[in-house]
Amino acid sequence: MKQTSILAHESIKPSKEVLYSKIIAGMRKIKNGTFREIATASNLPEQQVWKRLSEMKSKKMISDTGEKKQCQVSHRLCGIWKINN
Repeated sequence: MKQTSILAHESIKPSKEVLYSKIIAGMRKIKNGTFREIATASNLPEQQVWKRLSEMKSKKMISDTGEKKQCQVSHRLCGIWKINN
């Protein structure tokens, strides 16, 4: 991994829990959604959301439903995420 990537990751560590909370709050509004839908519901930039989803999955906060939905922007299939109970 590049040193700049490591430094960037370290710089956001203190704010990750805040981002996780905002993402969960956004997901509560929409129940399930793609990273773009979650970003919109959370009032966060898309890149902040998609970068956190795998971390949140590892922490067992959220799960991939296994469902796919065509993205309105890229027209590619996107995974749908849900909050774990």
